[in-house]
Formats: sequence, C-alpha cells, structure tokens
Amino acid sequence: MKTNIYFIESGKEIKIGRSIDIERRLDELQTSNSKRLKVLYVIEDVEELFEKHIHSICTAYHVRGEWFEKDVLNHLLKHPFFIENMKPYSVK
Repeated sequence: MKTNIYFIESGKEIKIGRSIDIERRLDELQTSNSKRLKVLYVIEDVEELFEKHIHSICTAYHVRGEWFEKDVLNHLLKHPFFIENMKPYSVK
C-alpha cells in the first residue's frame, strides 16, 4: 500500500513517520506534544515498508521510537534519492 513519509520537527528532534493524511497526523501528534510541531519534508507515494528502511539507515541518530536527532536530515540529504524525493512540505 502506498503512503507518504513525513519528517516533523519538534525542537531538536525529528519524527520520521508515515501517513496518507499528513495534516490529520500532525494534528493528532500536536495534541499530545507541548512543543510546536512543524512538517519539514515529505516523500510522497512510497510503499509503507520504506519508513522502516529509513529508520534502519538512520540508527546512529536514533533517540527513541520514531524520533531522531535533527542531524538525521543532513545525513539523508547527502544521498541522491533523498535529495530528489524529500520535498519541502507545504499545506495543501
């Protein structure tokens, strides 16, 4: 099944997750987070398992759960696939 991968900023951490409806997911996450959350990037229309692949190549930046140190973005954006496919997010 196809989904979108999102990269949400919360202070010095980035949540890497997946959702078909990113705005709804952001609202869900915001209700339980005291920091203002912001979607920075999205990779659209990928297989659900791709999220696990991203997590596996970012273990050096792992904090807990789906949260990573902010430097994870620099790590990913060194790779041509991510340079091409991580699009800055704008509300649709």
